[in-house]
Amino acid sequence: MIIFIALSLVYCGFLLWVRYHWGQIEASGEAGKALLTFSVVIPVRNESLNIAAILADLQSQEYPRDLYEVIVIDDDSEDGTLEIAAEALQKSTVNYRLIRLKDDGMKGKKQAISKALELAENEIILATDGDCRVGPRWIQAYADQYTEDIQMITGPVRMVQHNFFTRLQSFEFAGLIGLGAASLQSGNPGMCNGANLSYRKSAFQEVSGYEGNHEIASGDDEFLLQKIFKIYPRGVVFLKDKRAIVSTPAKDTLAELINQRKRWSSKWKFHKSYYIKLMAIAVFFNYLVFAYMLMASFMNETSFAIFLSIFMLRAFTLSIFIKPVVVFLGIRNAIWVSLVIEIIYPFLVLFLGIASIFGHYSWKGRYYS
Repeated sequence: MIIFIALSLVYCGFLLWVRYHWGQIEASGEAGKALLTFSVVIPVRNESLNIAAILADLQSQEYPRDLYEVIVIDDDSEDGTLEIAAEALQKSTVNYRLIRLKDDGMKGKKQAISKALELAENEIILATDGDCRVGPRWIQAYADQYTEDIQMITGPVRMVQHNFFTRLQSFEFAGLIGLGAASLQSGNPGMCNGANLSYRKSAFQEVSGYEGNHEIASGDDEFLLQKIFKIYPRGVVFLKDKRAIVSTPAKDTLAELINQRKRWSSKWKFHKSYYIKLMAIAVFFNYLVFAYMLMASFMNETSFAIFLSIFMLRAFTLSIFIKPVVVFLGIRNAIWVSLVIEIIYPFLVLFLGIASIFGHYSWKGRYYS
């Protein structure tokens, strides 16, 4: 019990530390009129149901058409994604390129992005995914944030919710976005999301892109963040601007969610950052002790009372941390969500921690181990 209490106090202190650094991120203003040139890169595989929507969003940007191009690079889709994209873009007024990756004998998201950057005409890259949605001032938000010193900008991502299951996902995912942003603000970058990411092509080339990480299915975002931050520690920032929020769908089934998180968690062991490795181990051990104490507390009335008190403290602290993040992302906040997350999340983390080492997962019809 003493270990559980000590770990819980450290956990609560960490959440308050994250909350502090989130508050230190300066919000971007909306009055800027900066005009820069962008290459919007969208790597896709089997996105026939979604690609037309994101292309319509890019057509609707409140940004000069001659200052950005759209590059859709298809990673050997099997559902006609490229044909649907071609039809949608032919009707638009944006400058665009359609590339079929398999024509070059390559496959994979990292290879797709690397190929797109070879062909990109503009210095600043703005990347998203084929199943995402962006607002009409998405590009303008990034243009307003860039200065000569900035080499990379990580952006906010919101999961779309439509029922209880997806609401839990959107809430938990908001916590990950907040944690990534706060860690970067503190000088210890841990995570970002490739669904909303921008960087200079010259910086990508300077760090040799994804060299050394091509064999890992996931991590096109975080590994690049680590490499660029190592060279430009003051040149990487989080874009705290509601105009820049990208929406991505949550998973509809538990099996889909577990498969997604197995893919995400599989990359932690490849990180070279001691901060990330230490945090991953600490989180796993914290939730291991939590799960054990939860089961053990039912054997003793006093133990249960202590456990319940500590549990409520953890949930309350989680709510303090996550409230400003979900408000920023436009997600409804409720203390009961924090309670549910605190009960479910430990078991999910424990499962994923083991599965990331021994388990298999699929992504877009491809299987990895």
